[in-house]
Amino acid sequence: MAKSALSAFPLLVFGVVEPVLLVWAYITALRDPASFYAAQAPPFPAPDAAASSSTPPVPAEGLVLLLQLTNVYLLLAALAVLCSWTSHASVARWYLVAVALADYGHVWACYRGVGPDVFWDPSRWNDMLWGGVAVSAVLNVARWLTVLGAFGALRDARGPAGAKKFE
Repeated sequence: MAKSALSAFPLLVFGVVEPVLLVWAYITALRDPASFYAAQAPPFPAPDAAASSSTPPVPAEGLVLLLQLTNVYLLLAALAVLCSWTSHASVARWYLVAVALADYGHVWACYRGVGPDVFWDPSRWNDMLWGGVAVSAVLNVARWLTVLGAFGALRDARGPAGAKKFE
């Protein structure tokens, strides 16, 4: 069995659950880009009911950006698996630090996109905004707690006796 520098709880969260969520986002966005695009922010009041009854088309520029973002989800899922299941503590640690810092940009993007009135009123959030803000915040805290050793120290995992060590 593969050995990881992470203890069981962080390994489950960052090496299994988070990659699964990223692959789910990847598949969801590819299956219906227009709905994924429209769901990025809660619907703002429409001038009339007919205008809000269908998903608006995604402009070509938005579709390109959306599909590029979708590709990044798949890349992040692969990196999460590789960096969480590594036996090298320094790789796991710096991966968690980098992603923890990126979490702040992710939350800021949500804030910037929906504005302060919606951002500071969770009763107005949709599922995507909950994922973008609340899930990112919880994962961010878990990342920092892992780096700080709250779930056990990050230690280089030892392989079988006599195994080659790559530096």
